[in-house]
Amino acid sequence: MRICFSCNLIEFKPKGNVLQFFILLRALDRKVAQLPAHERDQYSLDCVLPFQFRNGMGGFTFQHVQFYRSNHPIEDIIRRDKNQKYDFIFIRGRNEAIKLLDQKPSLGSKLLFLAIQYNLNDPYIMGRLNRIFKHSRLVFFQTEPNAQRYRTYQLQRGNYSNQELDRKIQVLPQFVEPPKDSLYERPQGEPLDLIVAGVIRPRYGLSVATKAIRFIRENHPQAKLRVLYPSIVGKYKKQAKTLLRKRGVVDHGQKSMWTTKKLILKSGIGIALLYDKTSDQNPSHSYLSRILEYMALGVPVLTTRTIGNVALLGESYPLFVLDAYDIAGHYEKLCDHTFYQEMSQYVSSRGERFLADHAVQSFWATVQTEFLIGPRATVPQLNKPTPP
Repeated sequence: MRICFSCNLIEFKPKGNVLQFFILLRALDRKVAQLPAHERDQYSLDCVLPFQFRNGMGGFTFQHVQFYRSNHPIEDIIRRDKNQKYDFIFIRGRNEAIKLLDQKPSLGSKLLFLAIQYNLNDPYIMGRLNRIFKHSRLVFFQTEPNAQRYRTYQLQRGNYSNQELDRKIQVLPQFVEPPKDSLYERPQGEPLDLIVAGVIRPRYGLSVATKAIRFIRENHPQAKLRVLYPSIVGKYKKQAKTLLRKRGVVDHGQKSMWTTKKLILKSGIGIALLYDKTSDQNPSHSYLSRILEYMALGVPVLTTRTIGNVALLGESYPLFVLDAYDIAGHYEKLCDHTFYQEMSQYVSSRGERFLADHAVQSFWATVQTEFLIGPRATVPQLNKPTPP
């Protein structure tokens, strides 16, 4: 099996979309490494990116994935396919997938497309997504709610049968690298801190978190709010820098993936706030990838009640929050060691399915099935009754 991967990344940064793509590749690399030698030789994994990736960058090392830098990834993938004759071409990026279909429509039968987000209220976005869906082999969504929403949308349009939708709509969840044995272990009784990790945007509630730590420090003066981030959205930078200078806030700036994991464990309580006021409540954007990191590490997380977070944590999760007062109140509850341990075990059990080696199994099984099926037409099967 020969697969070519490509992702619309500009550069390597320890941030969500970059890490998710490389964690996927790393999990597949480990999967191939576990195969017997005679099977391993049957696999070829290439990755074409618009920047130079060197083995070991960001802590990611590979044995069975070959990386190629290209200023024009789609053109190079088409050119490489002539020699390599890929079985599948995996693309993250709507514009890139459209470009592939424009330049060589026949490659649609090989296209595995990862759909990150879409807006049901935007005819332009939906038109492009629908075109990709029609002509691609499979389309992967990152959450079950987002996949189900698109399936319902297509059923209402009546262009596909249930059977075709079940086959073509797949879920490829976000992954988390499993923790190393050498990571920091939190001693019992050590004071709890809050931690926010990830890109800083206005809707991610940094102002709410800084207000909460002020309340918490009235009774727990040693408590801190630790903030790690690869970047701050442009127009929010001035306001964010002011918030990062507040008393009780520690500005850690950008850290590697493994340093971030250690600081999450050392802090003890994760924060993942999302205040989505958009008209299209998109389930793919209704949880933050950082929440998976907290869960996988067994760190209780204080988060807002969104479609995605309810799917992750359950309707009755006791640590959903609305505002800074809720955060301060839940901090007090988590100071009870028994309750903390219960929450730690709960989020850990919910997070196991997002550990990379476990989460990649469904993707691996899906491509194996498609490979055995062989090339097939991607013409939609109309959901119409058979004539008598």
